Amino acid sequence: MLKYDNGIQDKRFVSGKEMFSHTRNKETVSSLLYRYRKRNAIARIRKNVYLPTNPGDGYVDENKFEIGCNAVPNAYISYHSAMEYYGWQNQVFNRIYLSASRRFRPFEFDFVEYMYAPDKFREGIICPHPDKKVYVTDLERTIIDCADRLDLAGGYEEYVYNLDFVGEADEEKLLHYLSLYGKQALYQRAGFILSLFKEKMKLSDQFFKICKEGAGKSTRYLTNKGESDTYVPEWKICIPRYLMELR
Repeated sequence: MLKYDNGIQDKRFVSGKEMFSHTRNKETVSSLLYRYRKRNAIARIRKNVYLPTNPGDGYVDENKFEIGCNAVPNAYISYHSAMEYYGWQNQVFNRIYLSASRRFRPFEFDFVEYMYAPDKFREGIICPHPDKKVYVTDLERTIIDCADRLDLAGGYEEYVYNLDFVGEADEEKLLHYLSLYGKQALYQRAGFILSLFKEKMKLSDQFFKICKEGAGKSTRYLTNKGESDTYVPEWKICIPRYLMELR
């Protein structure tokens, strides 16, 4: 019977060699990994990333946000997953979006899928609880990122429902992130969507004036042309009729 090494409890998100670096056992690392995994003493998070399980219940102690940020180098929670982290979600997805400096292959652990999302820039990333080592886009960047990629926000309907959970937002930060993107379509889309929450987020007329100036003169579609059948002249944008009923 393999004697359990209590020393591995202090080794979090390490490779197999790092987990067993101090063992005097002559067995190979791959054999040790196999035997420890078989007795559920350690869990494989993704390729060459391991965690010891809690001896009391056989589960890892970290939550899905900690797992995502620590299993992928330089990763942070983004898009719909950031909204979920803040408790804004209308729906809970069994998927975590991770933005990272390098693209990684999707992986699954404990019925949660971890997916790569675009790493647009390295601003607006915070660590709300330093002891947890979870990195996530701040409130304002999350809002703008999701407006840019509605597909990664769970779709327009999910996005609008989730924004209803948001209170006051810092419009200077919103404008800063819009400027980093520098996309006319995003100024237009974000301006229109956030106009639905003007009072709740305490956004000024000046904020929307800047959005309109940045949007240019083109008429655009919020979704595909066939579905976006209602024109909103103030924002020169076409949207699906039913979406206005969400507010």
